[in-house]
Amino acid sequence: MTDIEEREQRKKAIFDGMGKRGQERILKIGYETWDPFQEPKDPRERIFGAASVKAGAFVREYYESVGGKEESVALHRELFELCLGLLQEDSRAGVIVDFCAWLRKRTGEAS
Repeated sequence: MTDIEEREQRKKAIFDGMGKRGQERILKIGYETWDPFQEPKDPRERIFGAASVKAGAFVREYYESVGGKEESVALHRELFELCLGLLQEDSRAGVIVDFCAWLRKRTGEAS
């Protein structure tokens, strides 16, 4: 048995051992593209990566520029996540910023 055949058998065994909801999720992304053997992402990269360090610096700079202290841990986390998303060109972060600009224009606020 070749490595490819053995890998496919193991992949099928993993898939067959999953619950119905898990199987549906895999089928939604595509069984062929699903790789159950891929290495997990390193969570330290999210915390200590260059974009994270830069986002943290921008959030601290923002707090300094408005002359205030951090409102709350939850708010700080949200600002950090938004900034990180913008730095990583995440579409979700871009949509949030676009919506804020649209809402400000729509409600007639100027700043």
